[in-house]
Amino acid sequence: VDITLQMFYNYSERNLYIYFRKGEFIMLNELIRFEEYKALNPCELTPQQLVSLEKEIKDHKSDKTSDEYADFLLWANGLPLRQERFAEYIAKRLKDKPNAKILEVGCGRLGRLSKMLAKKGFLMTGIDPKLEVSGTDSIQFYKQKFDYKTAVLDDYDYVIGQEPCDATEHIIRACLKQNKPFIISLCGTPHKLLSGKTPKTAYDWFDCLVDLAPDRLVLRLAKFDPFFVTPILRSKKF
Repeated sequence: VDITLQMFYNYSERNLYIYFRKGEFIMLNELIRFEEYKALNPCELTPQQLVSLEKEIKDHKSDKTSDEYADFLLWANGLPLRQERFAEYIAKRLKDKPNAKILEVGCGRLGRLSKMLAKKGFLMTGIDPKLEVSGTDSIQFYKQKFDYKTAVLDDYDYVIGQEPCDATEHIIRACLKQNKPFIISLCGTPHKLLSGKTPKTAYDWFDCLVDLAPDRLVLRLAKFDPFFVTPILRSKKF
């Protein structure tokens, strides 16, 4: 998912990227750090994702950045990665619910966020059509799409999603219909609505999502680190 820096990452655009462009020495330093990052591969990227990330580091566009590049920048600055900080945020909000049953929609091919939350004591279930891992004693995984028309949430206390893309509106509608608390870290680019309309900007998309139930939803821009601002949409009960 491409994220528009002009909207959310102004701190990075003013400081990091201008600094980056002052000379080739800075780019060289980024590439040296990338070799270390590639060897560690903390986000378990595929070989193709690593190739794309290296290309992006060499020829980065100032108006956009990928999720993979965002995580690389956080890692290079010694900061928690996106999923780590979102896991901490959720755990903090649910500190009085240590054994809560949580469904993560759009958990990705590896279910990394679900695994992090399971280590914190939550009973996790992850669902994603691109899933590549099997469940464990503390996590259940299902390789399938999430559809609000057929989803049954009775077995879960909460529903979460980190940039679930086209599943975002499905999560909101399902949780509103079944009165289930939820929280979503939103993508920074607009996605097609179930009505068939695609909003022009991310902010237009956010407005459309909040308008589904403005009296029951809360939208805020969370500052988890010095570089990025993360749009968070949640039900008032979460």
